[in-house]
Amino acid sequence: MDEHLPTFWHQIIHTKGSFASTLNSSDFTVQSNTSLEMEKKPFEYDPEVTDFTLIVENQKLHVAKAVLIDASPVFRKMLTGEFKEKNMSELELPGKKYSSFELFLRCIFPKEYYELTESHIDEILPLADEYEVKCVLQKCEHWLLTQFELKEANLKVSPHNMYQSVDSNVSFLMKCLYYGERYSLVEFYKKCSTKALPYKLQRYKENEHYQMLPESRKRQLVEDRLLEIERRAKKSRQSSGFSTELHECSSSLFL
Repeated sequence: MDEHLPTFWHQIIHTKGSFASTLNSSDFTVQSNTSLEMEKKPFEYDPEVTDFTLIVENQKLHVAKAVLIDASPVFRKMLTGEFKEKNMSELELPGKKYSSFELFLRCIFPKEYYELTESHIDEILPLADEYEVKCVLQKCEHWLLTQFELKEANLKVSPHNMYQSVDSNVSFLMKCLYYGERYSLVEFYKKCSTKALPYKLQRYKENEHYQMLPESRKRQLVEDRLLEIERRAKKSRQSSGFSTELHECSSSLFL
């Protein structure tokens, strides 16, 4: 029966090698390049949806003006106020990086969803702050908190890598603190500062993000840590299991 099959399938059935080995490498190259090409074409013109164009590094991003206005108070003022941009169909944004702005817009437009990474957060947060896009700031805040909680969970299940993991966690936490301060993420900063209490100052005093914090924030971190140590020590003295409680206080506050 297989003699009636097309030559290509006849070759696959009778080959002794793997399925992949029967295929011409160019077949995969074409598919891969096509996939990448499709991935590199977000925000294409859609006559039924897009009515405004942003130009970044001479590349066009076709968007719905209403979505921009709804998401960003800055764009709202620019596109509805008494400014020249109000009657423009295109707006060039000098000084912006295309790849960063594309990621930023993907966080606003549901059609262009993109999974975030730490490097994306570094690029997106400044733009979300500049254009006052609350939903993107919240997405970044949620991602950072979730990642830190995952790092803490990994530390608990992999104690053999404790010292290396602690250093990594502290470095990430200092970045979170800096972002919380820099971009006025008040609740986020509070959560991060609380999570920083167990770590010794020596672990992060040379960290670049810690050093960028205002002196008042640095001082507050140290004061909060000292108060927490005193609170736990007092609690341990008042408890019946003095030695056990004191040991727990020491081990959990001197990482």
